[in-house]
Amino acid sequence: MKLSELALKINATLFPAAGERCPTVKGIHAADTMSSLIANASSDTLLVTSLNNNQLIRVAELMDAPGLCLVGGVQPSQELIARAREAGAAIMVSPWGLEETRRLLAACLVGKKQGRA
Repeated sequence: MKLSELALKINATLFPAAGERCPTVKGIHAADTMSSLIANASSDTLLVTSLNNNQLIRVAELMDAPGLCLVGGVQPSQELIARAREAGAAIMVSPWGLEETRRLLAACLVGKKQGRA
């Protein structure tokens, strides 16, 4: 599913990657540790985390992840957005917490209704 569709379905804000079509996501991995994100990143996995630092882009870039999803409505810094665009990664900001975001995204990817208005 395209990242833009996922963002719309869970009511998230999307900061798309510069100059690229919106990437397709086949899976998600939610974690609050860099080591877990690195271990589970791939070219079709959206990384979902409550971490909010510029090093996240290095993980996405090194592992060819299509993007990051920050949770809890925390807005990324302008530097993080700029670095993500340079790296070709999108940033999504979910208004929900980590577990709720993971559940909603997983439901979208398996074709279930998200169960939230």
